[in-house]
This record gives sequence, C-alpha cells and structure tokens, in this order.
Amino acid sequence: MNPSSKSESKAASIPLEPDPSDWLTTERRNEFKDIFGTAEAFLLQAGLWRASVGYWVRWKASLDAEWGAADEQKELSILMSEWKEKNKNETQIIDDNTLKAKLRVRPAIERWSKQKWSHRVDSLFLIHKSQLDKASCRLIRIKDKHMANEIYHRIKARETSFEKAAYEYGEGAEKYRGGLITEQTLANMPFGLEELLIRLKPGRLSKPLRLGEGFCLVELISFESSQLDESTTTKLLAEQMRLWIDSVVDVLVSELLCKQDQSKEKTP
Repeated sequence: MNPSSKSESKAASIPLEPDPSDWLTTERRNEFKDIFGTAEAFLLQAGLWRASVGYWVRWKASLDAEWGAADEQKELSILMSEWKEKNKNETQIIDDNTLKAKLRVRPAIERWSKQKWSHRVDSLFLIHKSQLDKASCRLIRIKDKHMANEIYHRIKARETSFEKAAYEYGEGAEKYRGGLITEQTLANMPFGLEELLIRLKPGRLSKPLRLGEGFCLVELISFESSQLDESTTTKLLAEQMRLWIDSVVDVLVSELLCKQDQSKEKTP
C-alpha cells in the first residue's frame, strides 16, 4: 500500500463529526426531498446529481457557521464588488440577495470547518504528512532492462548527465524537460514514485527499478518536509470537509435508493 492509501485508510478510521446521519435531521431530510425529489432524473441525466447534492450539503452546513454580523457584511461586500467587476460583461442577471447567498457559502463553510475540526488538525497533519511533503526529482523511463542498467552506470561514472540521458533515451514526455518533475507533493507524484523518494537522499540516483511494463531511473533533487502552517491547516480542513460532505451525500443517496426500491416493490 502506498503512503496515500495508508493516509486515506487512517483518516477514514477517524469517526466523522458531526455524524452524517445525525446531522441529517428530519427537517433537513424533508427539505432535501422537496428540492431534489422531482429533479433527480434530470440531474442524473445531466451528470450533475452528486455535485448538486454536495453543494446543498455545503450550503446547509455553512448556514450554521459562527460569523460576526459586521465581519460577515464587510467580507461579503468585498466579494460582491469583486464578483461584479469580474462579471460586468456577462449578460446573466443575478439579484443581490441571490449573489450574496452564493458568495457566502465558501467563506462561511471555511469558518464552519475550523469550528468543527480545528481540534483535529494536529492528528490530521500526522496522518497526511507524507502526502503533503514536496519533492523535485528527475526521471528516465526505459522499456529495456539492459539499457536501463547501462545508462545507470554511465551516469554513475559521469560519462553523461542525467538530463542528457533523459533526453536521449527517455521514453516519457518528461524527457523533453531533462526528466524534471518539479515541486510536487508526494501525493501527486506520478507513477507511484513517493515511496522511492522518501528513501532517497538529495543528489542520489536510484538503481533501475521496475515501473509498469518497463524500468526507470530516479534522481532526487530536493525534498521539502511539510510544516503545520496556515496553508497546510487550510488544506487539511478542506480535505476533512470533502470527506464529511461525501459521507453525507452517501447517506442521502442510499436513503433515496432504498425508498425507490420500496416503491417498486409496492407497485403491482
């Protein structure tokens, strides 16, 4: 299992709060049914079903955010001015109340996330740290094992540079950048390179390794260990929000499918 899968497994083992089923009160369930009950078939056809339900969950949760009236009014005024300036040439007309409700969701849900999960940030950071670490490396992908070994020894003997060898012998698009993959989080590293990069030291070259149906050489350029700063905290809370919304949507979809099945059983 790679670091990303391990992190996701550990994160999934942490109980979600508020519990999705508890958060979905009778009042919220009835409102959901009123809004989506007749639109389900169309939204499914348009491929917008899950995104629309997810937005509804975000909107409903954002209404519970603790936000001082003066601060809310000030921030929304700025957001509305920026939106109107950016969209001044659009023909679509949206009234101020609708626009304010639309623009309020993002900052309000960020506040709600902090209020719900700030106490978990330290543990979430430890779980996801390996995904947040960043690295830069060079990669050469080669199908032939013997060629990979030959290039490895030539680079080690300094008969050629990694960049030149990547351009001349590499079989991936990265060859045109001298094999360079720059400042990616380990979670976003292609080809499952994260496990290897964790073990390498900057400036070190890996021996030829199996990669898919071929082989690869990897040279670690730099490794930046993640810090629990404001930016990282924002990412962690956003990911927790995503997991929670997905869980609420899963509950709603499951209940809707269950009702549909019961309805079919009653149909003569």
